[in-house]
Amino acid sequence: MTYGDEVEVCDLVVAQFAAGVLRASDVSAPSGAGDAFSQAMFAWLKTRVPSCQRLNFGFALLDRSAAMDQVMQFGWEDGLEAPLYLAIELPAEGVYAIGEARAQAIRAAHPSLLFTAMSTINAACGKSLFVRTPDVLLDGFARWHWEYDSTLSNDDAVRDYLKESLGGEDADIERYLPSVVRAELAPDDTLPRHAHVDSASAKLRELGPRSLRALARTGEGWVSHLCNAIADLRLAVARSGESSAISDAQWAEPAYSAATIAYRVSDYVSEILDDHYDCLNNTGDATMYQCFIPIATEQKAIQRQFAALANMLKIIGALDRVLTLMTD
Repeated sequence: MTYGDEVEVCDLVVAQFAAGVLRASDVSAPSGAGDAFSQAMFAWLKTRVPSCQRLNFGFALLDRSAAMDQVMQFGWEDGLEAPLYLAIELPAEGVYAIGEARAQAIRAAHPSLLFTAMSTINAACGKSLFVRTPDVLLDGFARWHWEYDSTLSNDDAVRDYLKESLGGEDADIERYLPSVVRAELAPDDTLPRHAHVDSASAKLRELGPRSLRALARTGEGWVSHLCNAIADLRLAVARSGESSAISDAQWAEPAYSAATIAYRVSDYVSEILDDHYDCLNNTGDATMYQCFIPIATEQKAIQRQFAALANMLKIIGALDRVLTLMTD
């Protein structure tokens, strides 16, 4: 997407090629500076973007005007100052479930293994792609039925509110109580520690790569492969250090996520997503992008940015491997 403002990007493109990361040999008969950069940028990405079975995403280049046009409905256009942006596209959303059988097999290998997997997934998503995990789904449910409080666990605390909002239908009230919903939608070991409500969850801990490798050696089948995949993902996140390709990006209020990972297939998940999409259809307050990453203009910053992008793509590949092993 572009409005043809080539003059503004010329200096940026010259700096990008001078930084020595992008290759002029990847450019063929460009129509202008922006096209030359686009050809080289997507050639660089093509060799590094992993093939994914669960995560659905892409990239686009937008100039400032095009990016502003996407987020002006939220009043965020004033925060966009770079000439060019690399956008993460989220074009559609698949829904995948761990399922009770897989969850129990993971817990049987180690009581903290599912908690470790979900904690690692959340850490990876914080540095890469937006994924709807059980905690995101629980938050969405709470917005509609628990007055926005996803930490509720006491049935009596919400019963009166549910009677009022649901018109006093006892069967419906029972279906929306925390004790029923949390077990079906988001058990403690699928949630961040701050969201736990069961005292027994205090025993859960995050397993490190060595413990995960040891579990892999003593286990078998897909659970063994999962232990190694989680260890690989933890290392990929750790190796990225404090840097993140999306740390300075402008959030773009995406309609879709790269994937929805549910604890199990249930009507709750369908209702949450249906309500989400219905709301977007009525308001239109969303984009097809996760975020806009400002393209760096100084040599050292350019080199750091490409290193961060390479790390992010490695995290995405490792994340997809974990999600593929965990879900149907």
